[in-house]
Amino acid sequence: MARPLFRAYMAVSADGYIARADGSVEWLHDYNPVEFGYNDFYAGLGHIVMGRASYEQARAFGPDWHYAGKPCTVVTSQALSGLPAGVRTHTADFAALAQELRRTTQSGDVWLFGGARLWTGFLSAGAVDRFELYVVPILLGQGMPLLPKAQEVRLALRESETLTRGVVKLAYDVV
Repeated sequence: MARPLFRAYMAVSADGYIARADGSVEWLHDYNPVEFGYNDFYAGLGHIVMGRASYEQARAFGPDWHYAGKPCTVVTSQALSGLPAGVRTHTADFAALAQELRRTTQSGDVWLFGGARLWTGFLSAGAVDRFELYVVPILLGQGMPLLPKAQEVRLALRESETLTRGVVKLAYDVV
């Protein structure tokens, strides 16, 4: 069995923000992720790990769970009720969770679906293999940064591609 990659896959503004200060991402509504290869990315996943805030935002999209059929772990210290089928919670012991998922994810990669806290936790545990960023041509001026400014992470460019509507895909391996 091949070792799953832990992938941080996210849209980011040209000035480095993943959401507005209030957590909203309405600035992305004009950009359909299917245009940018989301379906192929999603088909290659074996597990999704979300931060609690990302989970709550995903639940707000509607009554149906968008990620049905994919095992999902929500990293949280709070109890969550009414979890959809296939969703479980885990404490923020990122090293233990990464070790477990590397052992148990049978096929596909692990999507680290969240933001700075989730990625920082997995980076600190040595468990982020790739950053896949879709740089959207908008300057938000302020908001939630991709990563806290204090953390240095060395990257090696794996791929760059200019897509439609001014979006640029940048894929980096963590070195």
